Amino acid sequence: MNTIKDFDNFTANPITAFKNAGYYRHRTGWNCTQKTEHAVFFCVESGKMQVYTKDLNSICSAGDIVFIKSFEAVKLTNASSEDLSYYFVSFFCERDFDFQINTITKEANALRLFKDISETHRSGAYLSKIKIAELLLKLIYMLCYQSLQKSKYYADTHKLLSTVEYININYYKKITPEYLSKLSGYSPAHLRRLFIKNFGVPPTEYILNKKVDMAKEILLDAPEKTIQEIADLVGFCSASYLCKTFKSRVGISPAEYKRRNSYI
Repeated sequence: MNTIKDFDNFTANPITAFKNAGYYRHRTGWNCTQKTEHAVFFCVESGKMQVYTKDLNSICSAGDIVFIKSFEAVKLTNASSEDLSYYFVSFFCERDFDFQINTITKEANALRLFKDISETHRSGAYLSKIKIAELLLKLIYMLCYQSLQKSKYYADTHKLLSTVEYININYYKKITPEYLSKLSGYSPAHLRRLFIKNFGVPPTEYILNKKVDMAKEILLDAPEKTIQEIADLVGFCSASYLCKTFKSRVGISPAEYKRRNSYI
């Protein structure tokens, strides 16, 4: 198995460097004990692998993926009467970093990525480290996404962020709590609680704050526009309502804000 020595620091933290990748086939009775100083993904192709760490004692069968980042002794054993074959990918990462995946998981398309990473690493081609970086991140994303999809917290966060993204793009339109409730799939009361928990304000206040933020940008980027024109652009029903809302949040009127900041 080739070793490429110039792989350090080609991915951003918390993944600090690729270490190795490969493929092994072992006869029955095989076992290996070592101390890991890096993160390792194992993907079992055939047979059964028993994995022992301080916190884990499990048997992985064909198609299983196990992630180890114990920084302690790890023992791997062939747990069946047939040959054991598996792919592995190892890399260095921050010690306090952890993936949002189960220790053992399954992903139908992962075996292909493991094989591609192994073959690319073995080739030693000049651009192989770039391709490995791409494949490794795809693999990590695949495993993280699969686990996150099963998480209620992820589902709540995803729907909330989709709602916020809609507001950020369509802030100038008339957006009602009822429409946001339909968009997010939450009741108006539950959506209000989620907004207050995550952003400190209910949806209606979040929308007004967004309108005011955009009005501040227009005041400085297009000083020739009147207050009424700005009110129309950001979705206020009148110039007076814009001024009242602006002052309540910024502390000064739009005109005063433009005067104080126009030369900065």
